[in-house]
Amino acid sequence: MSSTLNKRIISAILIAPPFIFSIIHGNYYLIAWLLVAFVISVYEWYSLAKKTEFFLPTMVLGIIYMAISYSSFLALREVYSINVLILFLGMIWFSDIGAFFVGKTFGGPKLIQQISPNKTWSGFGGALFFPALFAMIWVSYMGIHPQFNDEPWYVIYFMAAILGITIGSIGQAGDLLISFIKRQANVKDTGSLIPGHGGLLDRIDSMLLGAPIFLVLITLLSYVF
Repeated sequence: MSSTLNKRIISAILIAPPFIFSIIHGNYYLIAWLLVAFVISVYEWYSLAKKTEFFLPTMVLGIIYMAISYSSFLALREVYSINVLILFLGMIWFSDIGAFFVGKTFGGPKLIQQISPNKTWSGFGGALFFPALFAMIWVSYMGIHPQFNDEPWYVIYFMAAILGITIGSIGQAGDLLISFIKRQANVKDTGSLIPGHGGLLDRIDSMLLGAPIFLVLITLLSYVF
């Protein structure tokens, strides 16, 4: 666990600065970052798809899936705001962190052993609790979006908690989706690009499914409120 954690920390230190720079400045900087990530993701998906029984449908669906995901990620920053994007990223990261540490600490019954043998129900609980906690703390200082500022505090906190729980569960589903494809391809990781994580898809699997779902949720909230 300590060896894997050290590799993850080093990887984060190297990747975080340019990623944060692109988020802060947005526009072409973020588009360039996402295009590079999209190309890498498609390549890794191709490497998985060619090892599965159904290459063509797997490849086509994968490209569509990632195109929607990356477009949604960009929309969270450009259509809404940097605050909305950071709220999303924070929920995803705290979900992954909660699942990792709670699962490793408490262990217990497996979640879906046939797809992801290391995932436990305790880890899943951490994956829901920590993003909800982060979201409530974040919105208490930064809010969700200006149009929600007039809502009572308890409504804002409730929305934040629901968003955190939802994105936490969706993120875990995205993780399981990539794990399922890896099982079909009979590989452990999607690649070896990031030490401690494997391939890029291993690192962003939660974001890929989470981004379009969060974009839909925040858009629906905009209409409701």
